[in-house]
Amino acid sequence: MAKLLLAAITITFAISIMAMMMPFFALLLSSTSLGLYQNKDLNEKYRAQIVGYSAMGRPWLEVIEKKGLFEKRIIKCTDSELLNDNLDIKIRAAKDIIFKNETDSTLTLTLFYGGPNKTITFNKNTGNIIAIKKL
Repeated sequence: MAKLLLAAITITFAISIMAMMMPFFALLLSSTSLGLYQNKDLNEKYRAQIVGYSAMGRPWLEVIEKKGLFEKRIIKCTDSELLNDNLDIKIRAAKDIIFKNETDSTLTLTLFYGGPNKTITFNKNTGNIIAIKKL
């Protein structure tokens, strides 16, 4: 019984340490490049990045408008916004982000997976998804 009690105390202690490390991981991932999965310059005006700043959260896609020293995030897209019948295609699995075209109010990107790719059209003013095409 004493050995079981010692094992239970040791396991409980290890689990409590892991729970207390979550804020440290969030600080580490957000302040260093460890939370950056992919960063790509789309053109001279925009860049896209896939980031995940939490040990338990899912990564998301950001499109950032470059304005010299200051940058502005215009689009943030998560996996839950892209879900459809194929649950295997997630943002974190994207191998490349390809700039398709831009109008006054929309921005179109292709997430390249090597298999079925997704072309996503965003509204630049609101950041919402207008259309998703599976290629």
